[in-house]
Amino acid sequence: MLNPVPHPRDPEDLRNAISQIDEFLAMLSHELRQPLAAALAAIEIQKQSPRADRQEKARRVIEQQVRYIARLVGDLSEVSRMSRGTLELKRERLDLQAVLREALTMSEPLFDERGHQVLVTLGEQPLHVDGDAIRLKQVFSNLFKNAASYTPPGGLVRVSADLADGHVCVRVGDNGVGIPSDDLERIFDLFQRGPHRADGQSAGIGLAVVRRIVGLHGGSVSAASDGPGSGAEFRVLLPSST
Repeated sequence: MLNPVPHPRDPEDLRNAISQIDEFLAMLSHELRQPLAAALAAIEIQKQSPRADRQEKARRVIEQQVRYIARLVGDLSEVSRMSRGTLELKRERLDLQAVLREALTMSEPLFDERGHQVLVTLGEQPLHVDGDAIRLKQVFSNLFKNAASYTPPGGLVRVSADLADGHVCVRVGDNGVGIPSDDLERIFDLFQRGPHRADGQSAGIGLAVVRRIVGLHGGSVSAASDGPGSGAEFRVLLPSST
């Protein structure tokens, strides 16, 4: 789904291209329908109810759904740029520990909201990589959000980083709902979401973006889980520049 549709050269290629486009449009329509319906319902409440508390609740719903749609459109734009090869990385020598700490700070409100304990093990020695700081913060923020979203309130999220065979290895684990073995690769595809998400909305784009950005850095990302109810761990490997 992330790959550009090739120019069809025969009827079979044309049918496959049309099928891919139809599948994408169906998924996009599904993702937009729910937030739009919620926003429209809130608008009707605003129009019909004079009560200030209901007006404020409706306003918050509208804001939340509009922000969700904006994030969805932004994420789709990112995926499109990556698929076309037009996303440029601004590489520099980075201490990945600093990147991770900034991403953790960005994710603190979500962890706090869900009452998660976050166990961080980064060590004291710098972990240098040649990368784009903004894009790597996006990678780890997405992984932290994913861990928080699939871990019931009061759960545990673990973050660690170290050197392994010429790579910086970052692990983001949780004691959440886990991942069925058949889904360990599929969850990195566009619009694919794990079952039993603990917090509301998800467009199923975050992990696809993670895989693409890590790949552009010459690295890899993988998921491991002993199955439903057993938590999950995501491992990111990036070439070390030490």
